[in-house]
Formats: sequence, structure tokens, C-alpha cells
Amino acid sequence: MKWHIWSAFTRSHRGRERLWVIWWLCGIPVAWIASALVIAAETARVAAHPVTADWLDVARILIYTIWARLAWLCAHNVESVVWRPMSRLALTAGLLLMAMV
Repeated sequence: MKWHIWSAFTRSHRGRERLWVIWWLCGIPVAWIASALVIAAETARVAAHPVTADWLDVARILIYTIWARLAWLCAHNVESVVWRPMSRLALTAGLLLMAMV
């Protein structure tokens, strides 16, 4: 079976994908998108478009939450059991920080 990003997403919904795939290969683009949405939202606020900024914030939190759910489901697919609680702690902290920004 040939690997591609869509198959990683479908396997992660069932908790079958390795955590590193979701964390690194999917998480890095999610971080880039989230950063771009923060910049766009703040730019919209400065330009006196608060409703647009709020919708950009909602989109950012939604994208992060979808990724975090997939990573949470796959947290048990690691070689060392130390990474299970550490990854879930980092995901929870990330969600709290997303809400604060």
C-alpha cells in the first residue's frame, strides 16, 4: 500500500497510525497554518475588521482541535510508553495556548 497523507488521516481516525506520523508530518503543516491564521486575525483586528478576525480565530482553533484529536487517538502507537502521557499533556497544553492567543 502506497503511503499518502489521506491514508494517514483515515488510519488515524481509527487510532491505527503511528504517533510520529501525525505529530510531525501532519502537525508541522498544522502549526504553519495556525501561525498564518494568527497573523491574519491580528492584521484584520488592526484593520478594524473584528468579525473577520474572530472567524479566523475559530478556524485556527478548529484546525488545531481536529489535528489534536487525531494525535490523541494515536498516542498509544509509540515504542516507549513514556511518550503516551507526554504527548497527551503537550496536546492539552497546546489547546489551552490556542485558546489564549
